[in-house]
Amino acid sequence: MQRRQLIKAMGLSLGAISTSAAVSGCRTLAKQPKLPSAVTQAGHFPNIIVGSGYGGAVSALRLSEKGHKVLILEMGMRWDRTPNHDTFCKMITADKRSSWFSNWPNAPIPIPIPIKKYPGVLDLIEYDNMKVFAGRAYGGGSIVNGAIAIQPRRAHFEAVFPWINADEMYDTYFPRAMKELKVSQIPESFFNESEHYEFTRSAERQAERAGLTTEFFGNSYDFDYMQKEARGEVYQSGLGGEVIYGNNAGKFSLDLTYLKDAEATGNVTVKTLRKVNSIQALDNDQLRLEVHVINTTGGVDKVEHYTCDKLFLNAGSTGTSELLLKSQADGKLNRLNEHIGQHWGPNGNIMTGRNFVHAAGTIQSTIPVKGINMWDGDRGGSKYKIFAELAPLPLGLETWTTLYLAITDNPERGNYYYDKATKTVKLNWKREQNEYSVNAAKELIEKLAKVNGGSTSSLLFTKGFGDDFCYHPLGGCVLGKATDEFGRVKEHKNIYVQDSALIPGSAGVNPYVFITGLAERNMAAILKEDFV
Repeated sequence: MQRRQLIKAMGLSLGAISTSAAVSGCRTLAKQPKLPSAVTQAGHFPNIIVGSGYGGAVSALRLSEKGHKVLILEMGMRWDRTPNHDTFCKMITADKRSSWFSNWPNAPIPIPIPIKKYPGVLDLIEYDNMKVFAGRAYGGGSIVNGAIAIQPRRAHFEAVFPWINADEMYDTYFPRAMKELKVSQIPESFFNESEHYEFTRSAERQAERAGLTTEFFGNSYDFDYMQKEARGEVYQSGLGGEVIYGNNAGKFSLDLTYLKDAEATGNVTVKTLRKVNSIQALDNDQLRLEVHVINTTGGVDKVEHYTCDKLFLNAGSTGTSELLLKSQADGKLNRLNEHIGQHWGPNGNIMTGRNFVHAAGTIQSTIPVKGINMWDGDRGGSKYKIFAELAPLPLGLETWTTLYLAITDNPERGNYYYDKATKTVKLNWKREQNEYSVNAAKELIEKLAKVNGGSTSSLLFTKGFGDDFCYHPLGGCVLGKATDEFGRVKEHKNIYVQDSALIPGSAGVNPYVFITGLAERNMAAILKEDFV
């Protein structure tokens, strides 16, 4: 299959691919919407949580189950599942539900389908040299991710946080997180027999020929449900082309686990389509939040002011860092230290693939279950550490393509900073800082190609490597530097951070189990010490 044939088989045109790529790469930030002149006083809450991703969900459950009243402010919409399984759209037939106020579906591989701007579930935040994918929904990134659940490697965790009791993390908090997130592993018998995982088995055989090790990993997808999908007994979600724009069934996202349990206490209030614009420290030790109420066209219906005694920032690495830096620049948080915005990294993310290789199957599950491990032990003489997840390409046709989402041990770090000229927060990251990740991916591809043939996936990525975007932004408010050892922001004892901003640049794996376990540890101490 040649490039033109592949694109034609996808139902696209060369012109559409070029146009979509150009629009995706050159999308400009929308103008700031006009704000209403009046401000609504929205009341006082003892505890406010900004963001409902993994750190926010842990904070909400652990506070509310102890009887503490909580308000959750979420920038995205709430997407409750319907009996008709039509809450979310599928990937290859993406519509306005897919993307956060975009004219095109946000995706790592261009999907040239014009859509109406709408508060969809997946955002693409564009900086000068890096694009960051972010979940915009009640449940945060858990709505749009592939639900890959891996505990951080102990050696890597101890290198990142040598002063944390690792026995406590691996005996108590990571297992607690895995249980609450409903992590399981695909049954090997089903994996070996299912036509939906031929893409993984094909990639595994190629890896074995090259002397590389593959291994199973956990996932927050319900594999009992998936086996029913395969038998045609239930609605097909993971086996029906759903993942990056939400799963209508099967996946245990946070709104069905931590957040559901938190709301069941009766102590949680949820307000969605709320963008926190700034935080101000008041003289009475309370905090005031300026919040913009967003409508479905991207405008601001009203501006609300909330006050609280304690604030839990869980807007992700990007959101938390931007909010702190902007509030500092506005003179509203004057005691933040020099580590705010620092120690950022993309978790070594890089995507690549190989075309014109073995058949991958026409029907593919969207839920990854295995990866190539060139991180631990014998790496075949390689100086690079890389863990390459065997990723699906569920187009409903035979692509003869093997796709990888890789995590590398890239030591490079960037930082967020406030730009006074534009009054926006920007990311200081140069394209050449991806060199480690690109070289690691090249070495992997070369090892595979030497014994399997094929070519680097220039059909999917420029020069065969997708190194200008990331799924796992980390850092900006690092534990023990910008905060104390449990996430209290230094010099602001009532502001807490419990999200991906705490981890300095690299988790070594998909980071949500790392984030969740760390938040469990921190909240246990905070509840004991600060809520006497």
